[in-house]
Order: sequence, then structure tokens, then C-alpha cells
Amino acid sequence: MKKLYPLKFHPQWMPKAWGGEYWDLSGFEDTPSVVSEGFLADNDLPDILETYLGDLVGDEIFDWHNLYFPLLIKRLVVQDRLSVQVHPDDTVAAERFEDYGKTEFWYVLEAEPDARIWMGFKEDTDAGQLYKACQDGTAEQLLNAYTPKPGDCFFILPGTVHAAGGGLKIAEIQETSDRTFRLYDWGREFNPATRRAMHLEEALDCINYKKYDEAACCCHLETDPVAAVEKGESVRVLAEDPHFIITSLSLTTPAKVQMEAFKSCVVYICTKGSLTVEAGESRTALQAGEVMLVPASLDTVTLTPAAGGAHLLQAHLPQPPKDDVYDGPEPDSADR
Repeated sequence: MKKLYPLKFHPQWMPKAWGGEYWDLSGFEDTPSVVSEGFLADNDLPDILETYLGDLVGDEIFDWHNLYFPLLIKRLVVQDRLSVQVHPDDTVAAERFEDYGKTEFWYVLEAEPDARIWMGFKEDTDAGQLYKACQDGTAEQLLNAYTPKPGDCFFILPGTVHAAGGGLKIAEIQETSDRTFRLYDWGREFNPATRRAMHLEEALDCINYKKYDEAACCCHLETDPVAAVEKGESVRVLAEDPHFIITSLSLTTPAKVQMEAFKSCVVYICTKGSLTVEAGESRTALQAGEVMLVPASLDTVTLTPAAGGAHLLQAHLPQPPKDDVYDGPEPDSADR
């Protein structure tokens, strides 16, 4: 069997009522990512995982997740407003749907001046207040509104009510689940021509009604990623969770990555600039907006930025618990 190499995939465009999203890395059986380069070109991610097992994702991670690839990487292109929504945690999703919950992370790539992100409640709220506000069209008044800039990050735990709108591009890193409860759709739900399924009553017991903890879940990484690269800022952990660990990398000189330190595959999302990724005899360009999966079995990967530098998001999987082996459900894709 041939040795694995850093993998790039064909993005899949998914149109939505509010714009759309590119699925850059997906292990869903019905919408799998397909390799774009090298001897594995035209093979999809589930087939590669079934062939290479722990060599792709890491031995202990494969023992825990089996053939479920636990990360879903998207780029959201937000033109109109996303629904005001919330995601269940793993426990609720397993009990109700035999599915996974949805913990996710947003990194703002581009933002128009009138773009907004709504995240969590301004003050402690309760189910009655939220239900009434969603019915009478005043839900926005309960939520924190942010004017985002490139480099802003939001770690969205299950139970956090959120939305976005108005000229935004967002990199999204999440569990492989599309389980979303829509609470309010900015009036679209009251128009037969634009109505989508709503889940307000179903979601009420899944919501965190406490005042949003901005210090724990929201950060301003840098006003301008290019400036950060030029200043030589290198490594910063943005989110650390049982589902993923996300790090910001700003590169001006080559960096060697020892894969053994992760015991996991690593996903790189290039948000600014460009670079070359070398592993053994493999040498692959990675441009802004592109995503690469580096298999766990590789020894050393060298990241060489172009003359202007490069900014990356690095995502990898933490080691699973030692006391059990989890045979989780195969989630179904659902419309956001």
C-alpha cells in the first residue's frame, strides 16, 4: 500500500437561503470530500479512511471513532442573515436523533462594514422570554451584536444562541454534524415562499440562558492577519475542547512540524498568503482559502511561506479517553 501524503480536496458548494457554504473537508457518506491531487485523486475521504485507518487519523483516534471522521470544515459566504439558531450537545443529539451534537468555531475571513454576528444573550434570560421574542420578532434585542473584523474568533459551544448576516466570509471548524435548531428566521418563517422548518419548541431545553461569557468564547486575534505575519507572531491556541484544538500560526520563515507530537491528523486552513507543504517527496502549494489534511502517519511536515508570509489555522484532534472505546452513530446530513 502506498504511503499517504498531505491531501487536498475539491470544495463542494452548498447554496442556502442566506448565501451558501463551501464544504472543504467532509466525511459524510452522502457528501464526502474527494481528493484533488496525487495518486489518491478522485477517491473520497470515507474510502481513504476505510483503507488507511489509523494511518490517516491516528491509531487511538481511530480506535475511538472508527470510520467516523470527526471534523467538518466549511467556509460560510453570508449575504443575508442566518437563522437565529442553536446546536444540541452530544448527549441530547444521541438521545433524540442517534446523532452527534455540534460544537463549532468561527474565524472571520472577511467582513463588510454592515456585517453582524449575534452571539449569546446580553443578560440572563429564560425560555419564556426567548419564546415570546421569537414569536413577536424581537429576538435580536436579547442577543449580543458584534461588528466583526477579519481575525475575530468565536468558539460556539452547544446551547449558545447565535446568528450572522451582512457580507461575511467565515471559516468554520466543527464536529461532523449538521444538527441545527432554528429558533427565529428574521420573518422568513412567516412567508410561505421562504418558510423553512423551525425547531423553537424542540430547542428550548437545549439552550444556555445565562449571560454570554465573551472572555471565554470570543477573541480578537488580530485586526489584520497580514500585519500579524509581518510582525512575526507565530503560535496562539484559539480553542481547546474534547472535540478539537485550534491554533493560529503566522509564518514568515519555514517551520518544521513533528507529527508524532499530535498523534492525530492535522488540518491546515490557509487564511492569508500562501505556502508550500513538504512531506518526504511530496511538495504541495496551499493558497488562501484552501484546506489540507495531513495524515497522522507522516513523520515531519515543513511549512514554507511565500515571500509575503502566510497565516494558517491548525486543527487537530485531542486524544480520546483511555477507559473505553466509543462506537458512535453515523450522523445524517441535515440542512442548516
